[in-house]
Amino acid sequence: MPTPPAPSTAPAPAHGHAHGPVADFAAAAERTLVDLAGRVGLESWWIARAEGAEHVVLAATDPVFGLSAGSALAWRDTHCRRVVEEGAHPVLRGPLPDSLAGLAAAGAPARVSVVSVPLTSPGGEVLATLCGVGSGSAPALEEALPSVRLQGDLLGALLAAELEVTERARAAERARTEHVDEVTGVAGREVWDAALRTEEQRAARHALPVSLVLLAVDDLTAVNRRDGFGAGDALLHRAARTVESRLRAGDLLARLAGDRFGVLLPGTDALGGLYGTLCAVSAQPDEGLRERDAEVLRAVAEAVMDLVEEEDELQRVRRARLARLDDLDAAGGPRVVYQPIVDLLSAEHVGAEALSRFPAGTPAPDRWFAEAAEVGYGEDLELRAVANALRGLPRLPGFLTVNLSPATLTSPALARLLEGVPLERLVVEITEHAAIEDYAALLATLEPLRRNGLRVAVDDTGAGYASLRHVLAILPDFIKLDISLVRGIDADPSRRALAAGLVTFAASTGARIVAEGIETPAELAALRGLGVQLGQGYHLARPAPLPAAA
Repeated sequence: MPTPPAPSTAPAPAHGHAHGPVADFAAAAERTLVDLAGRVGLESWWIARAEGAEHVVLAATDPVFGLSAGSALAWRDTHCRRVVEEGAHPVLRGPLPDSLAGLAAAGAPARVSVVSVPLTSPGGEVLATLCGVGSGSAPALEEALPSVRLQGDLLGALLAAELEVTERARAAERARTEHVDEVTGVAGREVWDAALRTEEQRAARHALPVSLVLLAVDDLTAVNRRDGFGAGDALLHRAARTVESRLRAGDLLARLAGDRFGVLLPGTDALGGLYGTLCAVSAQPDEGLRERDAEVLRAVAEAVMDLVEEEDELQRVRRARLARLDDLDAAGGPRVVYQPIVDLLSAEHVGAEALSRFPAGTPAPDRWFAEAAEVGYGEDLELRAVANALRGLPRLPGFLTVNLSPATLTSPALARLLEGVPLERLVVEITEHAAIEDYAALLATLEPLRRNGLRVAVDDTGAGYASLRHVLAILPDFIKLDISLVRGIDADPSRRALAAGLVTFAASTGARIVAEGIETPAELAALRGLGVQLGQGYHLARPAPLPAAA
């Protein structure tokens, strides 16, 4: 956000404005305030705009109270509000107003003179107010009032023109067709991010409100699985048209990713504040109503508010997670390291597994992906991680293994991401922790990819029942023994028996076994003795970024 220009405290000429060009409203406001401070005899001047309960300062020259661009006063306590809403006289003499009492420096006068005039558009809309405050009675203030009003009229016309230009610029931005989401025809994420930055700057410049609405299309994944991706795309398109039909010309609808949309509503009050009221109304009077009935209603309202506050907390957590994910996305997504996969007999590096790494001091990778899935961002984070991992493929020996959930494996976005990738060099791992609701749909999605060379691995085999179901249903190309099975296998007959059974099963189906988490020479020797072909772990090679891993 740009820093507002600092208010000038230089002395002004005795009459008229300082000479020189005026670039915009901010520059004109600064010169006008300095000029008025020099001519009218009031020390502090500012221009502010009422937004909700606040009077937000746009520009100021104020050595007494320390107001500057961005400061806010309580609108209800200001003389400006009384002038605008109650028709009070622009000039006020008396005690220091409540809105300024808390800001006054030591030694500030107890009695002041105040003048306030509105800044209006040519159509009569009050856009802001011009206010001056000084010590003493300022007897000539009424004589200066016509000049102050003239300055306010000129600034109002300039501010109105600038706001009109802003609105036209916003309309032009919304009309741009580049970076349009190909499925829905609305703006894409790049347009959304640029619009957010622009609206933030406009809000800071003119104290204009803006609201954001985030939407998600329910059950999109289920529709894709049941009816095909064409039906899912049609659902997204229909949702976009429905929302779009209810927006104003200057609003922005964008598809952020997957099933999520964002709506940008410039010039609208921020959502929040009072939730509402709980009322009971009857067409007929009830003389039997007593205070106890009101108490019952209050108790119900408190119960409702408990639920609302619980939902608020969930939304707060959601917003915090989305903000953290947005920061990660802006930084380029997860960092990738590569752990070599080694032929246990020849010690040759035949492939590598891509592992995501996140900023220090944040949750572990598994937690990142789990929290992203909880807020509807799981597919986006997984695809970003895969895209980052694929950049290293040309510099790696053998195959590259990436981790994907079943939901992301069935996403059309994955097929688009893999266009042009040599699939014969890619392996996708399906983890034990991801439930598969429809094996037939998953296999149907994987079939054309596998036909073109993609290979599939089932991760964490031996850690639970789900991984064994995955093995039986998918018939993977690689079966990865979980670290809990490999750890101490040299000293545990039951672990060796289970591993031997999986080796036999793999041999009968044409799959290859990959042992994870090999950390000692004894574990390596035991796995070799069982006929395990491939392995990875700290004893063989640690994860590292390129080029070290290559």
